Amino acid sequence: MDISENNLSSDALRDDVAAALSQWSKGGAASPLGYLRLVHKARQETGAGEVRAANQVLLMGVDALERESAEQAKLLRWRYLDGLTMLHVANRLNRSEPACYRLQRQAIERLAEILLASEQQLRDTQAALAVEKLGVPPYESLFGVDSFVDRLLDMLAVAEAPWLVLLEGIGGIGKTSLADALLRRAIGAGAFAGFGWVTARRQILRLSGAMKTVATPTLTTDELIECLAKQLMPDTPLPLPFRVDTTLPLLRGRLNARPHLIVVDNLETVIDLETLLPTLRLLAKPSKFVLTSRSSLQDEASIYHFPVPELSQHHAMQLLRHEARSRNAHLLAAASDEDLRSITATVGGNPLALRLVVGQTLIHDLPAILDSLRAARGQAIQQLYSYIYRQAWEGLNETAQRALLAMPLMPPPGRDAAFLSRVSGLALSDVQNALSMLVNLNLVDRGGDLQSSCYSIHPLTRTFLLEQVAKWH
Repeated sequence: MDISENNLSSDALRDDVAAALSQWSKGGAASPLGYLRLVHKARQETGAGEVRAANQVLLMGVDALERESAEQAKLLRWRYLDGLTMLHVANRLNRSEPACYRLQRQAIERLAEILLASEQQLRDTQAALAVEKLGVPPYESLFGVDSFVDRLLDMLAVAEAPWLVLLEGIGGIGKTSLADALLRRAIGAGAFAGFGWVTARRQILRLSGAMKTVATPTLTTDELIECLAKQLMPDTPLPLPFRVDTTLPLLRGRLNARPHLIVVDNLETVIDLETLLPTLRLLAKPSKFVLTSRSSLQDEASIYHFPVPELSQHHAMQLLRHEARSRNAHLLAAASDEDLRSITATVGGNPLALRLVVGQTLIHDLPAILDSLRAARGQAIQQLYSYIYRQAWEGLNETAQRALLAMPLMPPPGRDAAFLSRVSGLALSDVQNALSMLVNLNLVDRGGDLQSSCYSIHPLTRTFLLEQVAKWH
């Protein structure tokens, strides 16, 4: 049984407490209370099996019950721990058997309430520690993501596939922020036994436009295992020097026994993803992994793909006004909706680009900023484009580059591959191969339906393509 915040109740727990008490002297490998975090904690602290740990939790509860009602506690000890018949218990308490059966029901109900309160307290403590480990969120406020978080959490909280979920999209679109919000919501919901976060981020674009290189190398399988082991098994001594062959079975046992939710952030390339997939599949089920990447693995049937969309114009304008107020960009904060729409027409709904524009208004006037975006002028703008696009661009073959350069000629809301073939001068088969690569890198969006495809690009990508790529040739 997997208890979440929604079904943690004294009624459900009462039946399991009664069953666990009946099992006291019978032993066995599993306990009706095995799902409780109290039991899991007792196992970690003592090394006991599940049934013995559950018995320790029951004893703790009976001790607490005794402080309220010595008679109820005595009945439970004599009846279940000592294995006395109810007749014998009734004689000791100088009560009738029917009265003792009523007292037993009352005692079990109260014991369940005591354990429920202790379980909830432990869950609250663990949730607070998990949030504390996440640190400060990478955002002040999020806009337009609540429905995505709800949808993803509903899917993740169910003990069934998919076990691997990929949040994909171009740089700056908000993948990491969405993953962070999702993890915080999952911690609050109490649907998982533990949480982890591992990042493979290489670069950060500061809102000033400066690029910062992160001292974290491309994530290897060994690094993933070591990082997760330190986070999820702090009570388990790891071998020195670190050894994967010793640690992996311990980590796998932990993740396979109880559902955990793990985020692996910034796996930017297909190679990054494919390198880790065998290990992630080994560690998953019932645990689940949320991955973020600019690349897609559509041909991997075991991964659920969630393309992170850009913000709608409404939410983009909300973000602009919020950022303007919080960063003392008073002129932009007081700007008209028309001025804000001129920004979204150029930038689209890329949160990182929108925040960069807000910062630039502290130095330059808005027409100059938008003109710089369209002409790819200025260090901050060039760094933005480089951070979002350059790695992907340099990974394209010549045909895919030509197809992407022709995408601004596709009028909104996009056209099919045959139209792109005509405007690019490429053979239809070459365009189709190029689109496979461009869609997998989230440079081009595929819309339409089962019968027909429609391809388009973000407004920011359109702005970028008109000038910047020419400078990289």
